Amino acid sequence: MFSFFKDEFPLAKSNDKLSISSDAVHIRALIKDLIDEKFSAPLKVYILDSGSCNGCELELQVLFSPIYDLPTFGVEVSYESEEADVLLVTGLITENMYGELQSVYKKLKEPKRIILIGDCPISAAPFKNTFALKDDMENFFSTAFKIPACPPEPLVLLEGLHEFLKRV
Repeated sequence: MFSFFKDEFPLAKSNDKLSISSDAVHIRALIKDLIDEKFSAPLKVYILDSGSCNGCELELQVLFSPIYDLPTFGVEVSYESEEADVLLVTGLITENMYGELQSVYKKLKEPKRIILIGDCPISAAPFKNTFALKDDMENFFSTAFKIPACPPEPLVLLEGLHEFLKRV
């Protein structure tokens, strides 16, 4: 099957250099400076998918990959919500994830900081009034910082994280 598409998707060679834009390089440095200034340790984020298509998660994964290398600049993924400084929420509040979202929110340390990532948690687009949804995320987290787009590209996520850190 691949041979059918080989001309459409050329293989990367090991000597091909993946690079990010100069804007992303600059914003990563600004993020590191803000984290060093406002936090005594790396910024720990807990990522909760409350019912998404995984588009936002894929874009977030790129930030933590060797290409963008966000952990080197002071942002780490926490696998325990009690240790997290920030809760990143992607997706809609589905009936099945409502209890888990409440549980994670209660375990966050003070001050509770939340970033809604993507159009789904911000406006429930395009799934408004669906039987599987509990409610709009806005009703639960009215003070949350928002990074809109469907899905937000890594540069948009970096810019959003930078804006969030400036406001902390």
